[in-house]
Formats: sequence, structure tokens, C-alpha cells
Amino acid sequence: MVRDSFSILDIVRIIGGLLFFNAIFSYWFTSTATWGYHGKYIDWRYWHHTILEPELHLSLDELFKYTGDDNGRILLAINGSVYDVSSNRAVYGPKGSYHNLVGKDAARVFVTGCFMKPDEYTYDLRGLDEKECEKDIKGWQLFFESHRDYWYVGKVELTFDFINEDPPSPCTHVKFPGHI
Repeated sequence: MVRDSFSILDIVRIIGGLLFFNAIFSYWFTSTATWGYHGKYIDWRYWHHTILEPELHLSLDELFKYTGDDNGRILLAINGSVYDVSSNRAVYGPKGSYHNLVGKDAARVFVTGCFMKPDEYTYDLRGLDEKECEKDIKGWQLFFESHRDYWYVGKVELTFDFINEDPPSPCTHVKFPGHI
């Protein structure tokens, strides 16, 4: 019996077959079904957030719950923008070297690089050069937005109730490699 046309099912079979053979060849050459790619576009959490979850709007207290201590999501904020860094638990998780950055908005430390001063882990940018802050913060936000493993998830509502307090004491800026 000869058919004169393709059906939707035929098209699905052809695409499925091509994807299957692509995965087989990929595994043969790279030992992964995705040609060695391990980024956000094959992470179910990214698609779940993108398709099913609305943009998050958190208070600082709510953000504090996302530190990964309970093996849950790990969120990091820079000047009000919140990013999911859960895919790199070794770095941002409870035993990670950058765990102090998560669960809070630590914009200041992204500008100064003073990781050894606990009072630098704040979004209080008073006393810093405005142009330097703008450049560094935009640079770090772009880093997290365009990184293959991290993604933007929403905003945190910043309160400026520290206005009557003194800003953190100055430190010698220690820029990250590649940042001027």
C-alpha cells in the first residue's frame, strides 16, 4: 500500500529519529547525549522557571531562605536582580567558597572584591565611586544573565533603612581577574 502524503505522525517520527541518531552519535564521540553541552538549556529547572513560574518578587527576608542549606534552590542577588545559581552547588552551596554571596543582595562586594570583610556583603553602595559601581554591577549582572548555568529569576525589594547608619568602612579594592 502506497500513501500519497505525510501525516503529522510521520513528521514526528522523522524528527524523533533524527534526534535519536544525533544523541547516539554524540554519545559515541563525547560520552554525552548533548555533544558535551551542560548548560541551562538542558536543565529542567531553567525550563520550569521560564515556562511555569512567574518572575519572582522577593523581600530580603524571603531571599534569605534560598541559600541551599536545606538542599533547595540557591539564589544570589546583585543590586535588586536575582539569579538562580543552584546548578553550581559546589561553589555557591553550603560548603562552597562563594556561599557568603547567596541569600542576600551583596552588590557592594561585587564592586570592591573585599570578601574578607563581613560588612561588605550588603547592597549599601554609599562611599563608592558611582561610575565604578554602575560599570561593575552591570558587568556582573551580564555575567550571570549570559552564563550557561545561571539565569535571571526576578527582583528583590531593597529597603534603604540603613541610611541613618554609617556606610561600611573603606577597604582596598581587590578586583577579580580580568576586571579593571
